[in-house]
Amino acid sequence: MLIITSIFSSVLAGMGIGGGAIFILLSTTFFKLEQKEAQFLNLILFLAVSLGATITNIKNKEIDFNLAKKILPFLLLGSIIGTYFFNRINEQRLNKYFIYFLLLIGIYEIISSVINMKKVKNNTK
Repeated sequence: MLIITSIFSSVLAGMGIGGGAIFILLSTTFFKLEQKEAQFLNLILFLAVSLGATITNIKNKEIDFNLAKKILPFLLLGSIIGTYFFNRINEQRLNKYFIYFLLLIGIYEIISSVINMKKVKNNTK
């Protein structure tokens, strides 16, 4: 089942749908992995997915390298800060923060979907 979860999450991540969050949620809930272990495995999954997606996007000329150069320092800084906090947060707090994060993302997605549905409905009248 963990292999199927990994494949499912990778497909979603490759489509840009946030497969990593799904992988962490499923692996901690159903496979009883520790939060940090699930997040480590998610990073490995992310490396594989991002490598494939990057190669495909380069071939399709869908990458703005000028933009990438501008945001790269901030991505690196964020990664370093995230790693610093990851190593200092205990398992229970990390789990709570992840749950809050998913809850906020879920609320945002619901609200933005309702707004978009109303826009579509108003445009078809």
